[in-house]
Amino acid sequence: MREPAIMFRLPTHVLSNVELLASRLDISVNLIAKLIVTREIMHIPAILEEHDRQLGNMHRFLRELAFRNEEFLSEGSNQDNLAAAIMEKLEEVMGALDSIRDAAFVRPSTFIADLIRRHDERPHQKSLRV
Repeated sequence: MREPAIMFRLPTHVLSNVELLASRLDISVNLIAKLIVTREIMHIPAILEEHDRQLGNMHRFLRELAFRNEEFLSEGSNQDNLAAAIMEKLEEVMGALDSIRDAAFVRPSTFIADLIRRHDERPHQKSLRV
């Protein structure tokens, strides 16, 4: 059974670039869009899993920070040790936030550039299979 078609509009400047790439590779614009969308969607589960893990770490940190803060405010002595423990946990949460930012950063793909390079480096130019 044939899979359902999914249609979406591209901004004019993006569409012109995709059309230029398609004409250079002698393949359809639809195939290029399908390759790009498929590649991007394949990375979503890993990103979501990392975000869930980091959010869980932040939740645990905030609970522990609340307990430590309560101890810090209730005890008059040994404040330096408690302040150091709070600062240590703050360092951990900053690392978790940096990890979330790294996981959310979109990294450029060389897939299309490699496809073009392999096509252009052939001694005899042939249409790519669709």
